[in-house]
Amino acid sequence: MRSVRRPAGQDHASGGKRRCKRLLFSRRKDIPVGLPAASLRPTPDINRLQWPLDKSARPAAAGKSRIACVPFAFSGAGSLATVIITRYLLKEIFNTLLGVLLVLGLIAVSVQMVGSLGKVAAGVIQPGTLMLVLGLNMFSLTTYILPLALYLAILLSLSRLYRDSEMTAIAACGVGPLHILRTVLILGILFALIQGVFTLVLTPWAEAHYSRLTEKSKRGGDIEGVIPGRFNEFSGAQGVVYVESIDEDTGELKNVFVQMRQKPSRQHGRAEQFTVVAERAYKQRDEKTGATFLVLEKGARYEGLPGDEHFAVLEFERHGIRLQNRPVVVRDRRHRAISSAELLGSERLDYQVELRWRISSALLCIGLAMLAVPLSRTSQRQGRYGKLAVAMVLYILFSNFLGVVRGWLGDGKLPLELGFWWVHLLAMVLALLLLQRQFGLRRPWWRRWRRA
Repeated sequence: MRSVRRPAGQDHASGGKRRCKRLLFSRRKDIPVGLPAASLRPTPDINRLQWPLDKSARPAAAGKSRIACVPFAFSGAGSLATVIITRYLLKEIFNTLLGVLLVLGLIAVSVQMVGSLGKVAAGVIQPGTLMLVLGLNMFSLTTYILPLALYLAILLSLSRLYRDSEMTAIAACGVGPLHILRTVLILGILFALIQGVFTLVLTPWAEAHYSRLTEKSKRGGDIEGVIPGRFNEFSGAQGVVYVESIDEDTGELKNVFVQMRQKPSRQHGRAEQFTVVAERAYKQRDEKTGATFLVLEKGARYEGLPGDEHFAVLEFERHGIRLQNRPVVVRDRRHRAISSAELLGSERLDYQVELRWRISSALLCIGLAMLAVPLSRTSQRQGRYGKLAVAMVLYILFSNFLGVVRGWLGDGKLPLELGFWWVHLLAMVLALLLLQRQFGLRRPWWRRWRRA
């Protein structure tokens, strides 16, 4: 028998190919149906495998064979490969999440800054509490930013893996779409717990403090926030005060100008507004009646307008203006400022709807995380942002539908026991249906869950 001598490199390559087939290929029943059989081009070092896969084997075997490339099929290495791939997926998602949170946070802070400056100009909040108000409002904004940031992070990170064909390599290692869905679901549950802490505890606390700050700024008689050299509104925007300077030791106001509106009375000869100019002023409280007065010394009071029949000029050595000393209470208390414990103990319909809305905000992270998995599947031609527009449309529809359901519950059109859970269940079912359509999962997902 004639022997044919082959080049050394060719012998090594053919031997490596046989060893690669013996070590790296096995029949795995836990590989999802629909993944094509694939082959690798071996190199002199069988531990280093060249990629991409042999495309010629895909069309004939797609959807028919369970033989898949399992680079770590030998004993004990399959779980190691799964752990490595899971860590890699989480790393990609968290890196993208940080960038998305940074962008959305900057946008939210910018919008909130513009709104807060407008409230300062309108006298709703005091200038000295501007940064405090911004910090308190960030708790409420976080409940809107966090679910959207998680949704976009999963979508963008997995889309990049599809674009760079890394998801094909992950599937060849025995990690199917259900394993990725399970990993993302665990991440969604973790963020749902964080979201629940914000919606149930931190946001109501911040909203309650914000309501007290705004009410304190609006209440009458509050001149403690007067800034020297500026016209400051007080008494619920019914008065304007200008102070040239303030004595830091005694707290007295120097060179004061006050203009206030009042109800006109022809019977008592009282004009619609009056103006007071004084050299100094200070705040004093009557111990008997509890009333608070702004005491002005050495000045004049002008009532009405020049030429009016009620116009009068009064000079005084000491003059007091009674300030409306109302207690600091939140009159129009928003539902978001009510603690979750108070909502739980109340039987009011609006309180129960608010409590269920807070729980629904936490469940939103789970539904969006599951939806992002099938929506992230793109081809190289579509690119990383191929389905971003579709994903954003679904997010807007999902969020608006939750708002509609909230209105139905508040109006009594839906029973309170139904709540919001069925909306999130629809999102999860939609995610599973999209996965079944994309990957051709023949068996029900609940039978394949442990084999993901």
